[in-house]
Amino acid sequence: MNLPENEVEMILNGIKDFILIISPDREIIEVNDSFLRHMEYKREDVIGRKCYEVFKEVTRKSSNCHKICPMEEVVKNKCHCQVELTRLGRDNKPRYTELTIFPIWEKKGKIKKFIEISRDITKRKEDEKQIQHRLVKMVEERTRQLKDTHERLLHQDKMASLGRLSSSVVHEINNPVAGILNLVLLSKRILKEDGLSETDLKTFLQYLDLMETETRRISRIVANLLVFARNSKIEVGQCDVNELIGQTLLLNANLIKINNIRLIEKLEKNLPLITGSEDQIKQVFMNLISNAVESLSAIKQGELTIETFSRKKDKTVIVKFIDNGPGIPEGMISKVFEPFFTTKKKGKGVGLGLSVVYGIIKEHGGSIYVDSDPGKGAIFTITFHREIDPEKQRSALSEFKDFA
Repeated sequence: MNLPENEVEMILNGIKDFILIISPDREIIEVNDSFLRHMEYKREDVIGRKCYEVFKEVTRKSSNCHKICPMEEVVKNKCHCQVELTRLGRDNKPRYTELTIFPIWEKKGKIKKFIEISRDITKRKEDEKQIQHRLVKMVEERTRQLKDTHERLLHQDKMASLGRLSSSVVHEINNPVAGILNLVLLSKRILKEDGLSETDLKTFLQYLDLMETETRRISRIVANLLVFARNSKIEVGQCDVNELIGQTLLLNANLIKINNIRLIEKLEKNLPLITGSEDQIKQVFMNLISNAVESLSAIKQGELTIETFSRKKDKTVIVKFIDNGPGIPEGMISKVFEPFFTTKKKGKGVGLGLSVVYGIIKEHGGSIYVDSDPGKGAIFTITFHREIDPEKQRSALSEFKDFA
């Protein structure tokens, strides 16, 4: 049953969505009142005109219709088409439209007309943009908070390492200080005696040389402690891994000695420099040496081997810490880098050391692996890339955040 024309018009005008009836040659045949109100047009401004003229698309520059014409898609696929378009309103401001076009077919298979039903989604799009903007701000703020937390964690870990080193370093400094004091007292006693022979002068020079050597040694230890303890900004530059190992061993020298540990250094000469933070890399070495010393203190004839070498093929520098201690139980190897996981007795540690190590290595775009045979020791292998690849660093940090 065909409805009277005025009833069809009433139905169309009662619909809030925007409705256009368009001929195959793109002329607008009919529109409803919702469309006219939305576009601020009169009927005579629309009827009989091309659709793209009404939407100010003559140049195809003010709309994305030039990317995909919905009507062409309908003809091509022989079914209705739904798209989102950007069109200019009467005020020349962009309007976002969700549009669906249905074809009306003749008996011979030709399209008689198109019915376009659309709705304005500009507010929804603007709301989405505002939500997205807020989310970006929240992510930035959260990232800043995580960075601050990470830096505090690094500094706290340093302080814990310094606490473990304190008594050992006191002895390390006391020994040369005691030696210097003895030489000063001996020199004063010689000076009180009548006259100074040529032999005495030579002895004095020897004493002065020894005092200079011991004083410089104290200075190096103190300087290393101050550098290690500082809460400074992360500075990335070219690093000599062998030199950083040497500086870290200087701080741990007495700790290694009092625990009767044999130290073996297999450091490749002229090792290529790597890009990284000296401060953070030393923190890694400090933790690994400290952990090794602690595990070796329980056995006789403990042995710690530190090995460095480079691989030209993939431009990497490898550092290995090998000990012959009790090792890590098989079920715990996969957990050693997890935050707050520890095998130490209560009060001996909170399990942040190796997780901090893991985070620093990942932040440098490198990798760290542990291999252990219970009762035969453990091997920690670190791979540094000579140049930090930003893409690999982002991927590694993402993995670390998921891990942590």
